[in-house]
Amino acid sequence: MSLRSSSILILLTLSTLLVGCSLGRMKSGSGSSSSSPSAASRNSGSATSSNDNPSRVTSSFSPSNDARRDLIDALRRLNTSYPYRLTETSTATANGQTLPESTRVVEFAAANRSHMKWTGGPAGNIEAISIGDKHYWFSGGKWTEGTMPSSIGNRGEDFANKLAEMVKEVKYVGPETLNGRSCFAYTGSFETVMAGQKWSGNAKVWIGAKDGLVHQSDSDFNVSTYGGKSHTVYEYNVSFKIEPPI
Repeated sequence: MSLRSSSILILLTLSTLLVGCSLGRMKSGSGSSSSSPSAASRNSGSATSSNDNPSRVTSSFSPSNDARRDLIDALRRLNTSYPYRLTETSTATANGQTLPESTRVVEFAAANRSHMKWTGGPAGNIEAISIGDKHYWFSGGKWTEGTMPSSIGNRGEDFANKLAEMVKEVKYVGPETLNGRSCFAYTGSFETVMAGQKWSGNAKVWIGAKDGLVHQSDSDFNVSTYGGKSHTVYEYNVSFKIEPPI
């Protein structure tokens, strides 16, 4: 994989981590409590997702007195919620100039199987597929096979683990209705250092009352002279197929 490709992948991963989910394990003592009532396997690499995933574990959710724990649990449910898809629409500025709006769709079929398409981003249209330790990158009108840099979490569990390192504080906001769905809203701040630069931002996240899963996040982030905002929607019980392109 070229240095340019690696740099773009780092940018993609940071975007995924910082604005794609904006959740994670909070540092000890950073969560704030709420006065709401107490809260009530990995799917190993199938090429085709289905609506009947035996590993999916969902149950009704209500906030506890530990906002930190609520978000940790919601994040961990991603590892038993394959297949799922996130669609992110984002705007950004670089060196004071506004960049075109971009859309990124990431599909996780299993912990070790994902497909990403990014259109309108600063690097142009990008597509990547990860299956196990294999990575496929579409550039210059053709697919190239390679491996992911070790610093980039291309597995579903790496995605969750990386998120777990980033969030600093979290607060419970309250019950809200999102597209007709009963949810509970949380806000949080996050930061991380990657590629020698500090990334930071804030997010609002909605967790479904019926399933305890993340259904939407609205985020903003900044790093050096680059910053942006994003709106991300999560879909579950979706059907798609991820296979090697070459």
